[in-house]
Amino acid sequence: DSRDDDLMWIPKMGSFVVLWGGAFLGGGGAWGLFQSPPPSKRATTPPKRHHQREVAAAGMAVALSLLAPVSWGVASPTSESSGFETFAAEGGVMEAKPSCFMNECGAASRDCFSNPSCLKGVTCLGRCRGEQVCATRCFARFGSERLNRWLSCTLEEKKCVTTGVEQDTSAFYADAPARQATFDPNTLQGGPWWKVVGYSPKYDCMACQKTTFDVAKDDEVLSEIDFRVQKENGGYWQNSLVETLKKERGPQGKATFTVGGKMYGLTFREQWYVLDSGGGGGSGGGKNNNVPPPYVFVAYKGDTMQGPYDGAFVLTKDQAAWDDNTGGLRDIVSKVATAKGLDPSKFCRIDNACPTTNVDKAGASAEENAKEKLTWGDVFELTEWFRPGTIPKSQNFDPNTAS
Repeated sequence: DSRDDDLMWIPKMGSFVVLWGGAFLGGGGAWGLFQSPPPSKRATTPPKRHHQREVAAAGMAVALSLLAPVSWGVASPTSESSGFETFAAEGGVMEAKPSCFMNECGAASRDCFSNPSCLKGVTCLGRCRGEQVCATRCFARFGSERLNRWLSCTLEEKKCVTTGVEQDTSAFYADAPARQATFDPNTLQGGPWWKVVGYSPKYDCMACQKTTFDVAKDDEVLSEIDFRVQKENGGYWQNSLVETLKKERGPQGKATFTVGGKMYGLTFREQWYVLDSGGGGGSGGGKNNNVPPPYVFVAYKGDTMQGPYDGAFVLTKDQAAWDDNTGGLRDIVSKVATAKGLDPSKFCRIDNACPTTNVDKAGASAEENAKEKLTWGDVFELTEWFRPGTIPKSQNFDPNTAS
């Protein structure tokens, strides 16, 4: 409905919030509260305005005019593992400081909220309530450096939204599987390596996962990773990222590599544990003998503000080796997994068919930015960030079809 894009009057407790000139975005004018006109003089249709920037600003006006700082929660001040995802899943509601978005993170908020795709990314993430698979799909569709900067400022740097719970991951990392002491990082050089099976449904089972390693430095390995995020309605988002694996044992002295950096605006920390490696038949070369192709079996632990996570995966240079059990690869991995406390039956087979049709590059392109159009639905969904718990969680929310 075209009226949804033009609304500039917002009912609020017997008054109306009126936006004048988008002052939040640096324009001339101001927004404020005005008493409703008498019923006989109220406009039957909203005043026509056509500035998407002002719609975004109106969203901020709505949120700030409705809110004082709020804090609800169910967790204790310190938790061994509670990040955003666990906290929300257990019924906790975040603590929000609305003024923080305008003051401490004003520049990032203006930059994001004046861009339709970035604002839609914010509302998409709000509707996910910290659930990681949902959030990954939001980033695949709406991701951008604008969104990354906004999340980095509001969640990590200035903590405009928090759980009120301090994470303690020391016990989580202490309980790590023993690494293969004889592993040689130089065996990773080159590629492509294909991830053929994974352990975590949330992090390891995405389609078309290909990795190339560059062991160019004595103390680190560069990892270039391609993967796809599946759309609910068919097709994929193509993603690429670069990680630096440090050849160090980590605080607990148990890791093969440590990995750190920022993804989607949030800091992540990981420890990789190479559980087993071997083979030598080459890419497909082991099919005629009892030697599997080169393979690496990795388990990992990591954490972000979303919370701690773990998983495992098998890399090999022969995509078919797992299904064919070349050189007994499946048997080898199953035996090692059992010894390390993993259940081999929980491995997912990764789809590496990599079709070339119905594949879109992840993130908000200039073309997609031009297509996106803000509606008042986006404005009201924005309030979930400023007053958490305002909008009921939808069990059927799909970031790929969000309008």
